[in-house]
Amino acid sequence: MDFVESILKESRVRYREYRCNSTSPIWLTSANQLMASYTALTRFALIDRHYTGWHAHHVVEAQDLERLGVVDKFPKYEEQLTVLLPQAAHIARVNSVLRNQAPMNAVMTMGDLLIAYAAAYALMGNYSGGGEQKIRAELMAIARAILRRVGLE
Repeated sequence: MDFVESILKESRVRYREYRCNSTSPIWLTSANQLMASYTALTRFALIDRHYTGWHAHHVVEAQDLERLGVVDKFPKYEEQLTVLLPQAAHIARVNSVLRNQAPMNAVMTMGDLLIAYAAAYALMGNYSGGGEQKIRAELMAIARAILRRVGLE
């Protein structure tokens, strides 16, 4: 079992394999979110015309793992868990809220970071058709599972 699938299992988010042209596993959650490694989703967005321009977003950003002093306990950036988001949702919503709530050089606790992620994920909307609340709940459950992996939650 790879890192992505192990985190999905630990998060207790319901998921199944998404059948597509990818050579790497891609998972579809019950809220219709596509999850995989950064490498797998980036490649997938290039080959599937329905997802052209979409971005692979790390559910917990590498700079935040670094800020918490645990980045070395995780796989390489390219192998970490990501969700496929429309470009506008990724850049204009999630990243802008995260950088506003959790500025790059600010010293923050894990609790403060989770609050910042909750604020960012509250603005996701129903981008996948799975329901706003379910989308947000899945992303936060995954973020917590990632942090639990190193004993932080």
